[in-house]
Amino acid sequence: MGKRLAERKSRPDLVISSPATRALVTAEVIAEEIGYPLEEIVVDERIYGAGVPELIRVIQSFDDALDHVMYFGHNPSLTELVNCLSPHYIDNVPTCGIVELTFDTEIWANVGHIRPTQVYFDCPKRSTHTVKASR
Repeated sequence: MGKRLAERKSRPDLVISSPATRALVTAEVIAEEIGYPLEEIVVDERIYGAGVPELIRVIQSFDDALDHVMYFGHNPSLTELVNCLSPHYIDNVPTCGIVELTFDTEIWANVGHIRPTQVYFDCPKRSTHTVKASR
């Protein structure tokens, strides 16, 4: 999946991860593939075991100078988060699945109050799928 992200020229301003070993190792492997410095990965204790409201609060707390953030966490919370934020239902975001939500805003505090304009979903056993979200 890291190679697919590298092919898409994915260049996050921030990579943030749960402190759990599996999430953090996944973040490190992906970061290496896309050329993101490992020492700049932010480990956020709030992600581990968090429900959707707390995950949204973490997102809303991002610095507004950041445009693209990669977020590594856990199911079922991440799948629930995606389904809360997106107008497109995803049954399950599998291990190493990627969901990219594009929002038409410059303020992270708006996430959770507005819908994404585009949803991209990919996972190891599936071809990619990009849709434009209806407003």
